[in-house]
Amino acid sequence: MEPVFAIGGPELGRRNDFIKQLRSRCASEWNGEPEDHRLYAHETPVPALLDLLMNGSLFSPGKFVQYLGADQVKAKADVQAIVEYAKRPADSTVLVLVADGFGVDKAIEAAIPKDAKKVFWELSAQETGRWVREYFSGQGLSVDDDAVEAILELVENNTEALKVECSRLALFFPRGSSVGEDEVERYIAHNRAEDAFSLFDRMATGDFEQALETLAAIQAARDGSGVGLLAGLLWSFRRLSSLHAALADGQGFEQAARALRITRRSALASYDAARKRWPRGRCDRLIAFGVDVDARLRAMGQANERTLLELFVYACVVRREPLPLGRL
Repeated sequence: MEPVFAIGGPELGRRNDFIKQLRSRCASEWNGEPEDHRLYAHETPVPALLDLLMNGSLFSPGKFVQYLGADQVKAKADVQAIVEYAKRPADSTVLVLVADGFGVDKAIEAAIPKDAKKVFWELSAQETGRWVREYFSGQGLSVDDDAVEAILELVENNTEALKVECSRLALFFPRGSSVGEDEVERYIAHNRAEDAFSLFDRMATGDFEQALETLAAIQAARDGSGVGLLAGLLWSFRRLSSLHAALADGQGFEQAARALRITRRSALASYDAARKRWPRGRCDRLIAFGVDVDARLRAMGQANERTLLELFVYACVVRREPLPLGRL
């Protein structure tokens, strides 16, 4: 088993399942439960991570360490330190570098074997629809086509979010019941959690007040870091940039969107609005601006997180152009 893995991508359910499988393999190969650590890059600096990795476990046969937000590691010294560790890893220790986006720094990636690098892409609408039907079938419930479509419209396109919402919905029905669209609207639509992707959807409409409300809801829930939230927004903008490139090459909107796995009706509507609000040049300038905001977030920690994120939303929705960050 490889001692260092690098994983990323937006399909959180399969990504988390893969991590669980790695941990189970460790327990099997080590003949005992590993010592678990789940660290965040914005909270645990690389030197502290390496100290943990190099110090053996006193009470377990090995260590299983997840380092979340690993794509935040950009400082040359930190990158080199992880590269050196990957070349000479500690015994009976597995490090899983988990990226909020698609991967870690290229130098780190180059130091990790191909089989230990994985990107978990979004499932297609057909695949997620099949997943929903199979989930409810496993709970002893049936679900009609309209209900499946409603679930896919309301829930983020990853099996982790789908599992949470479908399990919550299943609690309301005895085995043998049938779930319809009305039940989905009643139990899911009014309890939908906000995230970077729903924030992008709000921003694409041009409604600044609604976008700010969504941002505030995400921050109030404290679901992840500001860096992680911005990473999700930049992922959506980079996807939009790829859509613009495909359109410039002569592809039709639906063909280009399908190639980028933008298949759901709500997602198609969102990206159609986004491409009109942010033409290619503006989109690319806002991505560059987002990278600058990301650097400020990493340097300042949580000190000015809310202000920086609100400035990014304002620049995208109202100005539709980058803003000078000045001395902030």
